[in-house]
Amino acid sequence: MSKKIAIIGAGISGLSCAYLLSEKDYNITVFAKAFSPNITSNRAAAFWFPYHIRNDKRGIEWCKKSYAFYEKLSADSSTGISMKTLIKVLRENVIEEKPVWMDFIPGGACNIIPKDQLQPGIAKAYNILVPLIETQIFLPYLQNLLEEKSVLFIEKTINHFNELPLFDIIINCTGLGSRNLCNDETVVPVRGQVGLIETKTEMPIYLDNEMPLYIVPRKDAMIVGGTYEDNIFEEATEPTTIERLLNNAYNVFPELKQQKIIGSWAGLRPYRATVRVEREAGTNIIHNYGHGGSGFTLAFGCAEEVVYLAEII
Repeated sequence: MSKKIAIIGAGISGLSCAYLLSEKDYNITVFAKAFSPNITSNRAAAFWFPYHIRNDKRGIEWCKKSYAFYEKLSADSSTGISMKTLIKVLRENVIEEKPVWMDFIPGGACNIIPKDQLQPGIAKAYNILVPLIETQIFLPYLQNLLEEKSVLFIEKTINHFNELPLFDIIINCTGLGSRNLCNDETVVPVRGQVGLIETKTEMPIYLDNEMPLYIVPRKDAMIVGGTYEDNIFEEATEPTTIERLLNNAYNVFPELKQQKIIGSWAGLRPYRATVRVEREAGTNIIHNYGHGGSGFTLAFGCAEEVVYLAEII
């Protein structure tokens, strides 16, 4: 008999679990208080990169599995996924041991840029081929695909696991919602603010952790970020912060001043010191949350782990 599975949460963690589980003989229902585009996952810059996951070595395989999944989908433009050059820079006077993030990068995807090609003030730079996931395209694509596979989507806030007694397995992908659903205060919000300007899609993704600055050229806008604000619960932008982020971008790419400012976003990342991907002892509940700013980077690798746990219940 097919197992009945409830997934709580319709962000990238929930949808990736639903996708991989839908390839099995399972009856799947996704419960969420909101769906795309009204979720945090839609506001993610969503380029593949190990962000605040580097001390968790489980993430190496999770990241690489997600990379391979996105790379395969990039052959179909309707998915909203493309392989894009990421320029990651290291500023002068910043001491760098062997970069920990290098362990997460698939072989052959990263090269050091020659010194004579570097901008003033930059000591080192990397050229990395990464998946860019355009959330405004990919999330609806994924949900539509799941609906075609008879996955049910129900808009409902789940406040306690005992509200789902008819399911053989419950998969918790609620992110920050796990603070209440699981009484887990180790998962905390980390606010990220970004500015949006008219796009120049021919530009590479640009990442400078020291400034800090990232620029992500999507089809709908260029995302200029970002901030990392611990324990901020308000999902709102601040005009002075957005102005600072844009000025950082203009200092590196003066030509971007010609691009019209078209808006700003803020989202709350669900950060946890260690990502929780495990079965809760003695229950039919599998947890998958706390991915911080690496939700898309980890999603399909973590989902593969969830599938394994679901199969042995």
